[in-house]
Amino acid sequence: MTSDPAVRYWLKCINDDCGATYAPEKFMDTCPRCGGLFLLERDEDLIDNEVGIGQQARDYFDNIRFGRGRDTYPYGSGVFMWLAHILPGFPEESVISLQEGFTDLFKTPEWLQRRVGLKNLFIKMEGQLPSHSFKDRGLSVAVSEAHRLQKTYPEQNIRFVACASTGDTSASAAIYSAYEESLHCLVLLPDERVSEEQLYQAMAHGATVLSIKHPDGFDACMNLVEEFCSRHSEIVLVNSKNAFRIVGQETIALEICQDLRWKAPDWISIPCGNGGNLTALLTSLRRMERRGLIDKVPGIIVAQAKSANTLVRWGRSGFKDYAPGSSRGETVATAMDIQNPVSFPRIKKLVPGFKMAFYDVSEEDIQQTRAIFMSAGANICPQSAVALDAVLQARRDGVVKEDDVVTSISTASGVKFFRSGLAYVSKEGNPHANPPRVVNGSVEDIENAVRHLAGVNF
Repeated sequence: MTSDPAVRYWLKCINDDCGATYAPEKFMDTCPRCGGLFLLERDEDLIDNEVGIGQQARDYFDNIRFGRGRDTYPYGSGVFMWLAHILPGFPEESVISLQEGFTDLFKTPEWLQRRVGLKNLFIKMEGQLPSHSFKDRGLSVAVSEAHRLQKTYPEQNIRFVACASTGDTSASAAIYSAYEESLHCLVLLPDERVSEEQLYQAMAHGATVLSIKHPDGFDACMNLVEEFCSRHSEIVLVNSKNAFRIVGQETIALEICQDLRWKAPDWISIPCGNGGNLTALLTSLRRMERRGLIDKVPGIIVAQAKSANTLVRWGRSGFKDYAPGSSRGETVATAMDIQNPVSFPRIKKLVPGFKMAFYDVSEEDIQQTRAIFMSAGANICPQSAVALDAVLQARRDGVVKEDDVVTSISTASGVKFFRSGLAYVSKEGNPHANPPRVVNGSVEDIENAVRHLAGVNF
């Protein structure tokens, strides 16, 4: 078996004492030599020659996004428009795209800016993607790579993609594999720890769904799916151990900076669960810096729920003490209820040289912050509220200044987690309660209700 000469990328083990490289001829999520995780390396000189550096590279990608380049498949995608930068030589006929990307960079309204003391707070609304979460960026690439292996190396008999999930990964893996008839999807979910909306997505898109009863929740699911896939070479694991999943998620940072006309924000706040998104962010920013796409490297705010704050505790220890906790299923931000992030070894390797701040968020503050930003028109999930609350904490601490440009990544649509949100705004006595009132069917009764509830005098 020989490597496809067209592709100009390869897998590299992150362990410094190994550093082995492998052509992408078959699926691998860990190094056969030492067991280390992979990051994808690209032929950067080739990319420089094709897209250029600095302003030339910016113009190259602006011409695709804002010009006629988007008329040709798959370049109408906010992920695959970056193909020359993220996966040089990837065959277009293997791409599985659902027109993902180009999500709104939502600027918070002025009244809220005054309230929180931030003049330039933006939210990257990844809940607008096809399955309503940021996972589509990574899964579109990971499933496309499985499709490429299936087409290029039919003797491998690849038939499945599989994942463990707290909800969003399963929905995304299901929707992309559903679009390609030759791939089936298997998902393992922690029993009764996934929202019904997310569970429905995986079911409706035809995935085989296994709900795993285990006290360790997602972490147990991850261990089980890894072991299962290791026994079945016809299955491609698409969790964030998969380096191609990370590659797709690199496009969030690319799109944020292009949204801001290549003026990088001062800070990017990111909610962290399994660590894949943080890995992608750090990787992407360094590659953007090397290519001259951005004028500076933003500071990074790492945000987690207090009940699943392994990375925050590690960061606050000066990057010395890494101590995963135990899953208790106690957070409304269920998608980040992960105690031992799979991508931690990558994160540990990538963080040197970055300006970083670490914050965790209580359950009450998650709910309150979500309610505040929902009332300002931002359709966000609890995980997104964690990242936003971290920004508010950083502002109070003086880490973030009033005039700083801050982008907080919103990872999913609030509709996926509507039950927890509905319970909160329906509960009398909390500062954001807004339950519906039963009113008799007359104009006079409506006027009286509005006068009482909204303080309007007719």
